[in-house]
Amino acid sequence: MALNIKPEIGNWYMNVTGQLLKIWAVAYAGKHMTNIVIEYLNGDKRIISAQDWKRLDLEAHLYQSARRHNEEHLRH
Repeated sequence: MALNIKPEIGNWYMNVTGQLLKIWAVAYAGKHMTNIVIEYLNGDKRIISAQDWKRLDLEAHLYQSARRHNEEHLRH
């Protein structure tokens, strides 16, 4: 089931096959997202369209959540 997850630069996502990818850049034309640059664990980068992004079956990966939690903990 594809969820409409907003791509956030620096966040990690996992596809249905368990492959991790990171958002490296997001391009906009005005207020509309046009392209997303994704990076795989092996360092390969790929540009995909916003329409292709919406068709991906992704989950936010816990790595990002854990990192944010640790950063917030260190600030307090």
